[in-house]
Amino acid sequence: MKVKLIALCTLLLGAVAVAEAQPFYPDYPGARPLHRALAAEAPGPGVLMREGFGKLLKFLSLDRPLSKEEVVAFLETEIAPYFDFGYMARWSAGPRWDRLSDAQRGEMEARIEADFLTTLTQRLLGYNQQQVRVLRTRLRSANQASVAVAIQSPRGYPARLDFRFYRSGKDWKVFDVAANGSSALMHYRQLFNRSWTASPELVVPR
Repeated sequence: MKVKLIALCTLLLGAVAVAEAQPFYPDYPGARPLHRALAAEAPGPGVLMREGFGKLLKFLSLDRPLSKEEVVAFLETEIAPYFDFGYMARWSAGPRWDRLSDAQRGEMEARIEADFLTTLTQRLLGYNQQQVRVLRTRLRSANQASVAVAIQSPRGYPARLDFRFYRSGKDWKVFDVAANGSSALMHYRQLFNRSWTASPELVVPR
């Protein structure tokens, strides 16, 4: 269940380059005033990520090659439900979001989710025993936290990933990931803006 938070580490190490600027995040869906002590009572992002490591490594260490179909099924059932792709689509669309229909918004959300999971599938198929260390969770507010992850590839440079969470009710959701300080949300916003600039007639960018 919680393994998806760890699996995304591998994705972002080889994903497309993203923008360096740090985005401004509007209100998170479902965010509400919450005392800091109450936020600490429920399992937090750091706990979820550490628990997920065991499940992910068990899946990746099966004594046989993993097929693409197996990895896709694993990601769709264990990973996708823990990301808020709807929020990512809304933020990436910017002011255009208000002019999109429900169907068009759903299409944008599906495109972002498909891009994440497709890239992640490719990275997991090429998994090469990276050393991963979950660092301290930073509680930025009662409803927002980030967890840094340090990754060292056997033949590569160390990387730092920051998983950004918001709290909605009792659950924590991932709404952005930064690779070495670069935001995935900024990448998608710039990608969609370039598509709209090149083809203003598009409602949902291709």
